Amino acid sequence: MDCEVTLQIFSGNFLEETIPYETVEQKLVSVLPRLPVRKVIMGWRPDKALFEKTAAFLTKRNIDYYLWFPVFSETGSLRELGALADIHGRRIECRADEDFSFCCPNNSQNTKKILDIFEQEFASIGFNGVFLDRIRYPSFANGHGPEFQSVFSCFCPECMAVYEKENLDIEQLKSALSRPASVPLSATAYRGNGEYAFEDPALSAFFSVKAKIILENMSRICRYFREKGYSIGFDVFAPFLSPFVGQDLKALSGLCDFIKPMMYRITNAPAGLPFEMEALLRETGCSDDLKRHAFYRLLGYPTTQGPDQPFDLDFAAKDLQSMTASSTSPVYAGLEINRIEKYAQTTPAYVEETIEAYSQTGIRGFALSWNILDAPEENIEKAADVIGRLN
Repeated sequence: MDCEVTLQIFSGNFLEETIPYETVEQKLVSVLPRLPVRKVIMGWRPDKALFEKTAAFLTKRNIDYYLWFPVFSETGSLRELGALADIHGRRIECRADEDFSFCCPNNSQNTKKILDIFEQEFASIGFNGVFLDRIRYPSFANGHGPEFQSVFSCFCPECMAVYEKENLDIEQLKSALSRPASVPLSATAYRGNGEYAFEDPALSAFFSVKAKIILENMSRICRYFREKGYSIGFDVFAPFLSPFVGQDLKALSGLCDFIKPMMYRITNAPAGLPFEMEALLRETGCSDDLKRHAFYRLLGYPTTQGPDQPFDLDFAAKDLQSMTASSTSPVYAGLEINRIEKYAQTTPAYVEETIEAYSQTGIRGFALSWNILDAPEENIEKAADVIGRLN
């Protein structure tokens, strides 16, 4: 295959100290000669000098430069945004080791303020494109217990008006959530690419409306960036997790120039497949062995897989392949190449087996994530070796 590579560089969140340009340049000088890099994504701490110097460096090498920009989360650090409301109308405070507080994606004032942040902090810099992250609702990993206060949102007045227009029965939804289930949310089938069937149609209807809200608001945001001449990339969840956060992957792929599913098999943090799987089971009251294995069977996931092992490679590749087959934009598989204590204990063997398996799924290439600055040399060297063999 002709495997392309995208690099991600995390320069810090909105409230952190930024990184020195010399750190970025040194890493790029080391990595670029060894990999077929077409794009570099960097964000999101505002630092005009850092971004402009990096833009000049990449322009000389004909590499596209994308701003990594979190849309519906973390932007609340810079502007006061309308929060999510749970099914009882209460404000949701999401939890995680970093800022995963989400705003309501259906609030037009939120969207205006988010785009104002881009205009003020980033519009003057010579980016070729924007890489839009957090284009979703919070996941089960941001949850608060039995009422699924992260995934079952938002119920603010603006969202309630949408549900009424879509004839979504909120009382039926509450009833569905209150009933005991032998698998999460009484799902009855998983057909791939995020498509589930549920015993109660109220659940299917709710997830469908959430996905419609995300799609419609991302359409507006993408129109803004298109009019300014930017290319667009999307960061999305793995297919089997995507409907719970409001992401219709097939529909979203029609809005962007490339799409990157976060297929992180070893990450013990938000978006990591084992981390999110455990949160899904825990928050839905299905983490005991009987219910866990029933859900595994429904997914087609190995029942012998333990919760402390890397996420099953065969299932992840199959799920990625189902997404790639229906995507209308090129898919770049997100692979964590960084090594971070407690969160991502990556090894060259892990990098090799994951690249080899994912390369058979029809993807355009890889997004080496989520921070190339934290990638050990042995991981980079192994990625270069394997991708070189593939090409």
